[in-house]
This record gives sequence, structure tokens and C-alpha cells, in this order.
Amino acid sequence: MASTETRRVAIACQGGGSHTAFTAGVLSGVIRHSPADYDVTALSGTSGGAVCAMLAWQGLRRSDPEAALASLSGFWEDISAETVLERGLNAGLVFANRFTDEFGSVAVSPYYNPASDFGRAYLRRLLDRYVDIEQSVTAGESPDLYISAVDVLSGQFTVFENGDGGLDAVVASATIPNIYEATEIDGDYYWDGLFAQNPPIRHFTAADDPDEKPDEIWLVRINPRRTRTVPRSMNEILDRRNELAGNLSLEQELHTVGVINRFIANDVITDDRYKRIDVREVTLDWDLDYHSKLDRDPALIDDLFEYGRERASELWTPPRERD
Repeated sequence: MASTETRRVAIACQGGGSHTAFTAGVLSGVIRHSPADYDVTALSGTSGGAVCAMLAWQGLRRSDPEAALASLSGFWEDISAETVLERGLNAGLVFANRFTDEFGSVAVSPYYNPASDFGRAYLRRLLDRYVDIEQSVTAGESPDLYISAVDVLSGQFTVFENGDGGLDAVVASATIPNIYEATEIDGDYYWDGLFAQNPPIRHFTAADDPDEKPDEIWLVRINPRRTRTVPRSMNEILDRRNELAGNLSLEQELHTVGVINRFIANDVITDDRYKRIDVREVTLDWDLDYHSKLDRDPALIDDLFEYGRERASELWTPPRERD
């Protein structure tokens, strides 16, 4: 599939809980339909985006795109609330979260809630069903994988590379502080990557050799930049605060890429170690609130997945060529 015209692509997957079923759909579309002159050389992700990135990585790393596709679709089918009991509990949980955030309630620390570990353990079991870390690590050298979390004690942003930290790295990246206890890895404690890099970008460009840097970064954005109205209710305020927090580090890293591109174009930077990197993105543009990121309704997840698969071609199709 490689040729002299091959474009190296790094894909960054923003976090967003159940909304990242959209990301799984986008990755499926990329794997199935992207032109042969694009080569995915790296993936990064945070929280639900980290889940999707690892599911795609473990298949691509083994040169088995069908395995990546099966893992992406199978994981999201499994995580959906399919039984009558699961659907009832899911609907009740989402409603309760919206109600208490709007009108107030007594919050319970996950350290005093015996049920807090259930969701995290369930996520890990599902990942274990689809990902063999050791096999993926030794299968090849590309693509690379970067998963972000934050060290609770030191405050340092941490990026787990190419299977470091095992499945616990993904769990750590998805550890929402008010829902789950901090995830321990080798004596350190981690929270959701939303508080760190959402998702990692700078690691794509760290190599000294420009031939090892991507030609393009494809971003799957879950949190929109803009909103149409000023938030007024508590739920609307929480929604917008979550979107802004989720975009903060991402915008900083994208700004750096943009500045370097301008400096190269204007001959301010002439060092051969730098290269222009184009950034393309596809954004989930549905009007969904923060609490729906916890919603495992099968219809929502299926619709998000299919919508992502339909939108994937925007990453390699110039706007003028789209319908």
C-alpha cells in the first residue's frame, strides 16, 4: 500500500464517554475507506478516545485491519445497555445525574461508594476481551499509540506510549474523579486525561527526523469549539464548562502546530528538522449534553457510530469536492 506519494497520518481522538462511539465510527470509516496513499503511523486518545485509539491500534499494529474493525464495532455493541434491566438502570442513572446537577444533591465520594468500582472493572473486562497488549506490542513498529492521563499527586501530564501501562493506562485515562477512585499504576495514581492532554498532539511531532513526523494530523473532536447561546441552567453551564475544559489543552497544542506552519511558510524557520503539518478535523456536531456522555442507550450508540462512519471521508476529502 506504500508509495512514493504516501502521506503519513496521525489520528488524535478526543475524549467524551459514550459520545466517542462517534470516534469509533470515524476510525472504522478511515480503516475501511481511506485512500491507499494515506498511512496511519500514530494514534492518540483520551478517555473514551483512548479506548477507540487502542482498539484500532491493536489491529493495525498486527497488520490486521479486519481485527481493528471487529474490535471497534464489537466493543460498542457490548457496552450498550441491551437488556431490559440494563436499559432501566441506564435511563435512571442519566436522569438522576441531570436532576441532581440542576437542583442540587449531596455528593458521595467514590471512596465511600461500594458501587464505584463496578463500572471501571466492567470497562477493563471488555478491553481484555478485545485487546492483547503483549501481542500488539511485539507485532510491529507502527502505528504508535499515545494515551493521556494526569498524575493526581504530582499534577504531571502523563502519556503512556505503545502499550505501556497495559489496559490500566486506558482505564486511568477514563477515570472520572467524581465517579471512580484514582487508578493506580506502578504506585502512581491517575485521573481522566481530560485534565491533561485531550488528546495528545505534541507527541506526534517529537521526532528529530522530519521523515518520522506526520504530514497530516486528523482530529476527531467531540467537544465543539462554539456554542449558539449563553448557558443559563445549571446543566447548560456544566455542559459548556466541560466542553471548554476538554478543549483547553487541545487548542494550545494545535496553536503550536499552526505557529510552526506559519513560521515555515514565512521562512522564519528554515531548520530541516521542522516540516509543515496539515491539520484536518471532523467534529461531532449533535446537540448532546454532558450527561449523555454516560448514556449507554443502544440507539444512541448505534446512531453515533454510523454518523461517525459517514463523516470519516471529510478527513481526506477537500471541502470543494464534498457534496
